Amino acid sequence: MKLKIIASLTIENEKEEADIVKALHTVVDATRKEEGNISYELHQDIANPKTYVFVEVWKSPEAIDSHNNSAHFLDFVKAVEGKVALAVNVIKKVY
Repeated sequence: MKLKIIASLTIENEKEEADIVKALHTVVDATRKEEGNISYELHQDIANPKTYVFVEVWKSPEAIDSHNNSAHFLDFVKAVEGKVALAVNVIKKVY
C-alpha cells in the first residue's frame, strides 16, 4: 500500500535558518536515493517563507520505518530539534 506523508515545519529562529535549510537539502538528497521512496519533494510556503512542506510518497509502511531509522534522517532530526515547529500527517488515498 502506497502512503503519503505531508510534513510541515516552520523555522522558529531566523538566525538558524541557513543551517536548517542546508539540513533540509541534505535529507532530501539522501532520501531520494532510498529504495522504498517513490517521491520526496520539498516546498516553501509563499505566504510564510519560513515554513517548508515535505510531500512524500512511500512504497509501504516498512519503507517509512526504514527511512525514520536511517542515519541521514536521524541526523536531520538532531539538526532541527528545538529549532522548528513540526506537524506530520501520514495519509492514504481513499477516493
